[in-house]
Amino acid sequence: MDKFGLNIAIVDDMQTEMDSLSAVLQDYAAINQLEFTLHCFRCSEELLADYHPFVYAVIFMDIYMEGMTGMDATESIRAMDSDTLIVFLTASEEHMPDAFRFHAYDYIQKPADRGRLFALMDDILKRHTILSNSPKLIFSSNRKEYRIPYQDIVCVCTKGNYLEIRDQSGNTYKTRMTFSSIKDKLKGDHHFLQLLRGVLVNMDYIVDFEEGTCHLAENISLPINVRNARKIEQIWQNYVFSKIRREQRRKLT
Repeated sequence: MDKFGLNIAIVDDMQTEMDSLSAVLQDYAAINQLEFTLHCFRCSEELLADYHPFVYAVIFMDIYMEGMTGMDATESIRAMDSDTLIVFLTASEEHMPDAFRFHAYDYIQKPADRGRLFALMDDILKRHTILSNSPKLIFSSNRKEYRIPYQDIVCVCTKGNYLEIRDQSGNTYKTRMTFSSIKDKLKGDHHFLQLLRGVLVNMDYIVDFEEGTCHLAENISLPINVRNARKIEQIWQNYVFSKIRREQRRKLT
């Protein structure tokens, strides 16, 4: 059986702190028969130089650094990546409110306790295992390979000789995959609805229908098949109703 692997980034301008955290994470991986690939950065600018979503499962971010602070770097990351887990490391609690404004996964005071870090990694692995088991759309765009979970895809649209894939972080990817090939991959997922030839949307991101237009999150508006408009809207309404019922049953269990 292959070992479960994670890409982890550590951003800290103190080499001793970086080495200490790396050693604890490597011990955790060895004890639990895991594989962690650690990427160490001495400043925020170095991390951001070639950053794109879905590369790191976790980022351990120091707050106080020369140049760009960890908070400023996190603001830049969140503008393009809302999913990566960010754990702040700091000697002070004063930035805790800001940390959670950026949806930090945790906030740990230095020096980080080994037991505290082990418990944190237990929680992260539980969460990541659930996410990693969800299906992903694998495609190439601008000579880079992307693996986007189905639930993060907002819509897929044909644009000339390309397809445009938009995700829930606001990113748009162009790929030369055919629409039919992506439709075949997504057709078994109940979240997706075809609005028109060459237009597929995730119903979780639909806001409303109005005059032959489907309004999605992130101010996206797409045309629908006018002849099938009522049927398309009814499918979405049934989907929403079913989703609400599932949530209600979950709360009762």
